[in-house]
Amino acid sequence: MDLKILKKEAMMKMSFLKMIILLFTVLLPCQLFSQNVNEEEISDSTYKSRLTLLPVLGSAPETSFMFGAVAMQQFKTAGAGPETRPSNIILSSIYTLNNQVLVEFIPAVILPEESWILAGALFAHYFPANYWGIGPDTRSEDQINFEYKMFMARFMGLKRISHSFYAGPIVRWYKNYDFAFTDKDGLTYDPAGLTGQDGGSALGLGGAIRWDKRNSIMTPTKNHFLEFMVTFHSRVFGTTFSFSEFRLDGRKYYDLKGDGTSVLAFHTLLQATAGDTPFLDLAKVGGSQIMRGYYLGRFRDNHSLQVQTEFRQHLKGRFGFAIFGGIGNVWPQWNDIDLNHTKWAAGAGLRFNLNPGDTTNLRIDFAAGPNTTGLYLTLGEAF
Repeated sequence: MDLKILKKEAMMKMSFLKMIILLFTVLLPCQLFSQNVNEEEISDSTYKSRLTLLPVLGSAPETSFMFGAVAMQQFKTAGAGPETRPSNIILSSIYTLNNQVLVEFIPAVILPEESWILAGALFAHYFPANYWGIGPDTRSEDQINFEYKMFMARFMGLKRISHSFYAGPIVRWYKNYDFAFTDKDGLTYDPAGLTGQDGGSALGLGGAIRWDKRNSIMTPTKNHFLEFMVTFHSRVFGTTFSFSEFRLDGRKYYDLKGDGTSVLAFHTLLQATAGDTPFLDLAKVGGSQIMRGYYLGRFRDNHSLQVQTEFRQHLKGRFGFAIFGGIGNVWPQWNDIDLNHTKWAAGAGLRFNLNPGDTTNLRIDFAAGPNTTGLYLTLGEAF
């Protein structure tokens, strides 16, 4: 039998398995953790550290069946009082039946009195992805597939300058290699001069300024967050690419009832690149955090602007829901933005609180836009 027919049949079988897996993933944490937190712990004013272990089970057309685990440690650093928000460290490892691997280590450590915020990430990826070209009007039929391996390290250290204001350096390094492009028929494809198609390395140095009054990093319910980041990558460091990245991220939260049970949130994300930018580093639309419903990178170009709003409502016990919508676009030059190509998406999702002592939601979101849908299962709110 033709290999492509077998693959399609396997994907159809996996769609039913996906729903069972998602249900299992939601119910299992209830059994694991519901007995670990009692009313006395929830009402205790002293913060209690917590380790959360979750299975990662699911499927996607690009990966077939995937499984693994996520560990999240929530804590406060020694000497931190009520004025210091909790820190968290997330470690995840995923393996698929296609022999693909995704390992991530993401710490966010806040020192006492929030004198410093230390955040970073270590990634090791071997994952397939889809590519449709560059620009706001690429066609669905232009889709090709590519695979690559990647190691990436990122560090950001923010010093508290005054109340809620922070500033500090950013360091980012990565190496991509073993790129392979194929068309819809599985034949080798040449993307014809696409920057970064052969892999390479980049070392970026930059800085960030942050104004952060959120009451929580994982599940904010009030106040605001505003951050500007710039990173310069140069060949003087002996790496492959020379380009710059700019990012402006603004978020606002309204606690409608004053108790965190009803929250209206807004998010604006502006991204820009300049120079010899690899296609993987171009500004993108989509993903699990903003413009949900669009495959991350479905549209990419030098610049992107995305705006979303979300209403979050607690239901009962550990359960809640959210409804959301967003618009976004990409374009090549500042003066070339075209509102006629603006994308939109909307959706809704369920929330399950894994840690009543420091609200951390497991979220399941479904979103849709014109000719696109997305299903997301992850830890923490989208923004």
